[in-house]
Amino acid sequence: MKFNGVLLAICLLLPPGAAMAHPGADSRVARLTHLIEDNPGQQQLFILRGGIHSHEGDWQLAEQDFERAQSLGDSADAEFEWGLLHYRRGDYVQARQALSRYLHKYPDHGQALLYKARAAQEMGDAQSAVVDFLAYIATAEAPQPGDILAAAELLAEKSADGINRAVDLLDRGMSQLGVQPQLQRYAIALELKRGETALAVERCQTLEAGLGSSPHWKFEMAQLLLLDNRGREAWLLLNQAEVQLGQLRPTPARRALNRSIEELKLS
Repeated sequence: MKFNGVLLAICLLLPPGAAMAHPGADSRVARLTHLIEDNPGQQQLFILRGGIHSHEGDWQLAEQDFERAQSLGDSADAEFEWGLLHYRRGDYVQARQALSRYLHKYPDHGQALLYKARAAQEMGDAQSAVVDFLAYIATAEAPQPGDILAAAELLAEKSADGINRAVDLLDRGMSQLGVQPQLQRYAIALELKRGETALAVERCQTLEAGLGSSPHWKFEMAQLLLLDNRGREAWLLLNQAEVQLGQLRPTPARRALNRSIEELKLS
């Protein structure tokens, strides 16, 4: 096989971990193996192939490729994939160590920060997880809402000041991503914890554009309005939700919501 310079260039431009994001693992391994046969000194080819093996659970083959890669260049360049390998196997201490070595060379690598945070979270090291989650969020152009939520939950567990920091983090996330129901709902829960009922109502109102047509949003909003001593508005929404549910096909979830509405009215 003659060396395909274009194909190798594409491979070399892929960031660590990109190889495992595509389907057809066997065909990609075969293609990389042919490239390696013609270019046995190219470190990144071994890292890419090892990343595919790691993603597929072929631990021994992945280790062989990463060890070979580390003998061909700067050993730090293989540490991100080593970290992912350890993370997948549940070796969270080793995962954090490998990812730390990678971050020493590439301090702004978002995925390395993210998996380092997740590993700390799995270990129960909330303090380290928060530090790494926040570093990841600061570097990511569009962090995943679930990762912002995970960081906010860890912050809120700490103290009253942690709750304040968690709310600030949720708001920063939504300023980047737009209003996200899962983030806003957690922010509502935190507003209630710190006694800010009116702010909780305002936050729920931001969800109306996307969710306001559902009886569930009307029920959620009515609950908050009652806590804010706005009973008349709350009853109006509860009545609307009941009428709406009566027009929809009954499901277990809708029946449960109807019961919750009835209980709220009686409370």
